[in-house]
Amino acid sequence: MLRVTLATLAIAAVPALAAQPAAHAQPQAKAQAQAHGGLAFAIDGITPRYAQADSTITVTGTIVNHTGTAQTGLTVQLYSGVSAFTARDLMEQYLTSTSSSSTPTPIAEGNPVTVSVRPGGTVTWHAQFTAEEAQLSGFGVYPLQAILESESGGIAGTDRTLLPYWPGSAAGISKLKISWIWPLIDQPLNQVCPALTSNELASSVTPQGRLGTLLTAGADNPGADLTWAVDPALLANVSTMKNPYQVGGDPADCTGATSKPASSAAGTWLKALGSATAGTNVILTPYANVDMAALVHRDMTPDLTAAYRLGDRVAQNVLHGSFWTDVALPAGGLADQPVLAALASPAGERMTSVVLGSGEMPAQGTNFTPDDAVASLRTMSGTSMTVLLADDTITSLLKQANGNLSPAGRFAIEQQFLAETAMIASEVPDSDRSVVISPPETWAPSLALASDLLSETTGEPWLQPATLSGLTSSHINSWQANRASPPVSQYSSRELSAPYLQKAAAAESSVDVFQSMLYLPTAQYTSSLNLAVAATESSAWRDGNSAGGTSLVKGLKSYVSRAEKRVQIIISASGSQASQVQMAGAAGELPVTIQNGLEQQTIKVKLNTSVLPLAGKGDTLTISPQKVVIIQPGQTILLKPAIHGATQGSHTIDLSLSSADGTLLPFTQTQVVLNSTRFGQAILILIAGAIGLLLLTSVFRSRRRRLAGRPSDDSAGNVIADHTEAEAPDDLADARRGADDS
Repeated sequence: MLRVTLATLAIAAVPALAAQPAAHAQPQAKAQAQAHGGLAFAIDGITPRYAQADSTITVTGTIVNHTGTAQTGLTVQLYSGVSAFTARDLMEQYLTSTSSSSTPTPIAEGNPVTVSVRPGGTVTWHAQFTAEEAQLSGFGVYPLQAILESESGGIAGTDRTLLPYWPGSAAGISKLKISWIWPLIDQPLNQVCPALTSNELASSVTPQGRLGTLLTAGADNPGADLTWAVDPALLANVSTMKNPYQVGGDPADCTGATSKPASSAAGTWLKALGSATAGTNVILTPYANVDMAALVHRDMTPDLTAAYRLGDRVAQNVLHGSFWTDVALPAGGLADQPVLAALASPAGERMTSVVLGSGEMPAQGTNFTPDDAVASLRTMSGTSMTVLLADDTITSLLKQANGNLSPAGRFAIEQQFLAETAMIASEVPDSDRSVVISPPETWAPSLALASDLLSETTGEPWLQPATLSGLTSSHINSWQANRASPPVSQYSSRELSAPYLQKAAAAESSVDVFQSMLYLPTAQYTSSLNLAVAATESSAWRDGNSAGGTSLVKGLKSYVSRAEKRVQIIISASGSQASQVQMAGAAGELPVTIQNGLEQQTIKVKLNTSVLPLAGKGDTLTISPQKVVIIQPGQTILLKPAIHGATQGSHTIDLSLSSADGTLLPFTQTQVVLNSTRFGQAILILIAGAIGLLLLTSVFRSRRRRLAGRPSDDSAGNVIADHTEAEAPDDLADARRGADDS
């Protein structure tokens, strides 16, 4: 153990940083120091996390030797500033600065201990001091720096942290209301087929997985008054895994999937979620957390409305709870005025509140943290909305809290989070203010880090947990600052691209056409189609992750294409080619078979016919209109449209099917060539002529016999009758032979 000295470090006022704060890069800097060799020096703990007038503060840390040679004579010294920070940007600049005081003044005498660190070895150090020794006074955040000196007196390492100071009395200090939005959001895994696209969710919902960790931390800290943000697609996917399920396979025909046993972890996770969220604020994202901004920007707002309605139904079926359904959570907290107008539109889901990043409505004319997390605006359509502004600096900090960080890295995030909240509260201590914390949608902290952050929320004297709905309904600001309006137009490079959404829209159009011909489909089947469409528009496919979305788009298109090809028009052809039909005469029938090869879906369609005009002249051919027909799965029906007015020659006829509402089914379009010979008409004329000739001959012979005065007794009559019977068939036969010869 090393004994260290404590000295003061004067902190000069520095200008505000114009760029985004880089304080969250501190854990990365430590990792880089280890990767490049040298001595890795870090602070990894402070007890207690904030100082009070009568407290003794213990600082702990480590030294790791990456030099390859033994290091001797190392000492550690601490320095603290005597003045609190006056603005958050100064605090953040301090964390990332590498400068140090040239004339430190010790306030606690001590003889540094010489220590040796073997190559690859690690030693721990700790030091103690009181708030009085550090000259801390007044509620606020103070700098604290540790410097590692080599045996020759040079600086071998340095690390900085922040130390909040609480005076011990809340007199004149209003607690900062803090409201967490706790994200339970994941990539959508559903398609039209029952199988999930992957099995990654199985590990995520275990107690050690990302979603299991978030749920456990949230459930174990009910005092934090969390507002849960839940994607209904996640609920649907986890619910699927409660029973034996399938993964992968061919999305075109739903074959080749791998069977998986029921996941006990999935059932446990859903049950725990129901318990944890009972009686709390639960915000539902639209199904698959679709990219709101991208859909509005690409004139696909109806898809956003549909995703919200789908999500509501799915969540009710799984959780059976009450949800906060009129607050929107745009991905990344980014939304311009057209997006906000679409969200607030009565034609949509009529969102009355929205959560944005604080940078979307920055404060004007003040260096303080903007007045409050709650604001209001009037959209371009004239509708009022409540805006809940999530603190961008803290969001950026939490982005670094993914995975299992080193003790020093975890401490740096936790301590800065605590200092940020103390700084906001101390800027205007007598005001009634609030802060909204909204981690990234894919946040993956360790259980220890997530639990520590929520413990700080509930345990620090300047913080008061609050629900998000509580902020919107009862919070009244006592201190205000002007805010800029949200951007008039903001196309983020992060949102789904136009080319990607064009492909998704084309797949959706195919689904719409396919659905239009289905007759009384089950709600489960139509839901599977609509949910698959929403999954392709998920914000999970932002930020270079479009490969997953592209795979879903291709799978959806292949499924619909294969299903469509099962509905066919078949021509009962009599010509030498399958697409040709022979007809003798000007009138007749066109035999057309419609086949429904779908295995489970009944269709309701109508046969459409259209005659292409003959080159250089019109065509008098007409075809009788057809009625809508219903065809059961796996069945065919034969239609016989009547044809009239066909002239001799070839006639091209377009055939297609349309749905009952008139939607053309382009995949059924085909052509048939009708060859009209008029042979039948010539035959009828010849037969009629022959019959006429026979009648005239009979009449002539009878008249001739009467004029000759021939007797007409029974015997003669019999002869005449016999003669007539003998000749008439010969005459008719001659007439038929003439017709055949023609």
